[in-house]
Amino acid sequence: MSGKTDFSGIVARMISLDESYRQCMALTRSHYENFPVASVLLPAGTRPAISVIYAFARVADDYSDEVEDYRQSLDLLAGWRELLYRSSREPVDHFVFRALHDVIVRYDLPVEWLDHLIMAFERDRDVVRHPSFSDLIVYSRLSANPVGRLLLWIHGYREERLLLRSDAICTALQLANFWQDIGVDREKGRIYVPMSELSAAGLSEDDLYSSADARHETLKRRLRSYTMGLFAGGRDLPGALRGRLSLEIALVLAGGIRILERSTMPGRSLTGRPVLSRFDWLALGGKVATRLWRFPGDPDPSDPLFREGLSVYSGKEGSRGEGESISSMMRS
Repeated sequence: MSGKTDFSGIVARMISLDESYRQCMALTRSHYENFPVASVLLPAGTRPAISVIYAFARVADDYSDEVEDYRQSLDLLAGWRELLYRSSREPVDHFVFRALHDVIVRYDLPVEWLDHLIMAFERDRDVVRHPSFSDLIVYSRLSANPVGRLLLWIHGYREERLLLRSDAICTALQLANFWQDIGVDREKGRIYVPMSELSAAGLSEDDLYSSADARHETLKRRLRSYTMGLFAGGRDLPGALRGRLSLEIALVLAGGIRILERSTMPGRSLTGRPVLSRFDWLALGGKVATRLWRFPGDPDPSDPLFREGLSVYSGKEGSRGEGESISSMMRS
């Protein structure tokens, strides 16, 4: 005997579909997020697919946020995109993409929505300041809206009017997360508060992190008004859905508004990070399940920032599709 192992008769096996789903669901359960992902409120039959979408986004987000080297980060994201499009054609031997191929085929997913998430993570490596709310809307159409659209799509809701209401909620959730994470993003060299809003409140970038004073209260009121306008644009979505999905979306909406209220609470420092506890979620879930939760009363209807937020996705039915809109924004 030569002492060498003969591998000629061994056939490499691709990760099984069941194992791929199992690992994606384990990843989903292991990460804290503001909002419930693949929660028990969703139909049991679709929870695995939602976990796969989450795992796809979670790993890509880590490539953007956790990899310090700029070139390596972008190379990893480019490789993630290559695997995405391969998985749209055939099974791929990877714990995310083996299951993702199954989800894409089973639900006829628009793959470009998944690619938009990668675009957002790439954008995070280059864009660390945002001139206005409009710039955050562009970002949210890449980073947040695809998630809501994919959730509705997987559950069979594909009407543009519903997708637009989902866009309003998802953009509002993204902005509420920005206001929640001002201190966290400072450590990454990023400011998501629009420069125009800092100026309107009389704050410099350094002032943003100082002790709260009247200028900070002005800023919080402005951020809250615009974001509440966005939430209001999607407030009717839960009522347009059926069953467990309706409860899930209502809970996400209620949780997002609660985070916004805590992040912009009078007197609170903008550098703290308010979170919702398990008890908070259970309390909100109980109100949602018993139909006791109500959308908060609107701010002053004459508030121009509330109206501006409300108008972002209102009246867009029949307009060009999201994919075409994104392509136009990326060219501009």
